[in-house]
Amino acid sequence: LEVAATAVLYDYDKMEELLSRFDERSPGSPRALFEAGKVLSDSRQYEKSAEILGRAIERRPNWATPYIELGLMQMQAGRETEALTALRRAKQLDEFNVRAGNSLDLVEELSGYSVIESEHVVVRAKPGADSVMAREMLGPLEEIHRIVAGGVRHEPSRKTTIEVMPDHEMFAVRIAGVTGIHTMAASTGPVIAMEAPRIGKKNTGEYDWVRVVRHEYVHTVTLSRTNNRIPHWFTEAAAVHFENAPRDQPTCELLEAALANDALFDMEEINIAFVRPKRPTDRAQAYAQGHWMYEYILYRWGDGAPLELMDLYAAGVREREAMPKVLGLSQEDFLRDFTEWAKRDARSWGALAEPTVLTLLLDHTLADPARREGVARELEAFAFNWGMALGAGGSSGLEVPEPFQAQVVEPTPEVVEHLLAKHPEHPDLLQLSVGEALRVRGGSADLGMIPLLERYAAARQYDATPHKQLARLYLASDDPSRAIPHLEYLDVREQRSASYAIELARQYGSLERWDEAQAKAERATQIAPFDAGYREFAATVALQRRDLATAERHIAVLVELEPGQDVHIKRLERVRQMRAGG
Repeated sequence: LEVAATAVLYDYDKMEELLSRFDERSPGSPRALFEAGKVLSDSRQYEKSAEILGRAIERRPNWATPYIELGLMQMQAGRETEALTALRRAKQLDEFNVRAGNSLDLVEELSGYSVIESEHVVVRAKPGADSVMAREMLGPLEEIHRIVAGGVRHEPSRKTTIEVMPDHEMFAVRIAGVTGIHTMAASTGPVIAMEAPRIGKKNTGEYDWVRVVRHEYVHTVTLSRTNNRIPHWFTEAAAVHFENAPRDQPTCELLEAALANDALFDMEEINIAFVRPKRPTDRAQAYAQGHWMYEYILYRWGDGAPLELMDLYAAGVREREAMPKVLGLSQEDFLRDFTEWAKRDARSWGALAEPTVLTLLLDHTLADPARREGVARELEAFAFNWGMALGAGGSSGLEVPEPFQAQVVEPTPEVVEHLLAKHPEHPDLLQLSVGEALRVRGGSADLGMIPLLERYAAARQYDATPHKQLARLYLASDDPSRAIPHLEYLDVREQRSASYAIELARQYGSLERWDEAQAKAERATQIAPFDAGYREFAATVALQRRDLATAERHIAVLVELEPGQDVHIKRLERVRQMRAGG
């Protein structure tokens, strides 16, 4: 264990010294070599891991475990040939090992996948519908490379392989060697594996694969720039940053609660929360808080600071030493300054509203003479009981009362309206007012609620509720185009459904804003690439724009998705005739 711990400090001279000491105690044992090789694999130090695991295998050629770890590591590194050799040997030595067997089956299947490539990426997919999707991925993937490599100012030394797995089980085996994993895409550095975004019993469902893969490609680039030596929170923070999407409501509410309850992670806890979460919300908070801290670094020190930190990480400098060098702050001082900035930033979204509703209700209570007298009597009784409990050095035997809480007036609709008259843009009061208005209407807003919903949407920018209600109201009105801003708000935050994108495409189409309609139709077909209805609509919009190449692409996909539909073949032939005729 000491050898392994030293290995992940990248102090290889010390590691070799400890290996020699271990050999003196246990001559010829491969155990310390294996532990070091495994932990180096976990740290994505692929070259060094292969060397150390190879030395363990030399010492005990018939021990399956190092072969298994070597094979799985080579898969992560994108070296299928080497992985195949190691896993076959592992299977010979231990035919009951699930990870080795699953991974061997997968590597052998991958050899039959279709391969297409562009300047910076290679895409592998199972022949059939997945290969249809793969052909469309090259353009978006090159755009992802442009955004991420430009932002991180680094290009990996080799093309990145994107592997499209047909179902969730195969994706999980590709990443972990076992069938249970919580996500739908993952980067191991040179390889990004992703589950095909389709609906089915074996699949997670449709999702915005462009945003997800952009996140994973950030890992590929930052791992490459730092020699795979980057703190977990930092690579995740950069990945979320380059998703280029605003926070959704659950994320904002999670961060607001962490601030309000003094529950932000410190710089050690945040890394642990990714791999050993103690609460159901820990992983989500680690992603969100890390991204927030990354934003703070950009805000205060500029976009060069994260890159300077990455270069120090690449040299093996740990974060505790790297932060003072680049930011001029210790980890503790950074977290303190970040927390103060985060409170101000959260208030700009409409979070952490001040004064609090409880304070406003207390003020309202005390403004009434009768209620004020009642609070005074409660306080007097509380003070008396406290004094009795603590009298004679606490020897009275009475329990110390709970902290005093005045009985404030209930936030009835009338009280909320009265308070709103004094604080017309208070987000918590507006939320109470909207909630009450929806309650009496059975959960669906009517036209009379539009001004209130617009006020609340402006006051609390992260709450999706007013935008959903306003979009529904405007779509049913005489001017559906008024729903567009609210649909845009919802669509940019949506990752699992194409419904907002396709509705926006229809709305832009009705206004003959064909470029915008096509952009949203393309987004719909990316989130749901196997949906024939979206494909047909996208082809129709492309024809309206006189974009015959795009129309041909979507109709060609329809031919493969629905091979029994002769109408698709006829349309494809006609579009090709139109293109040939200029």
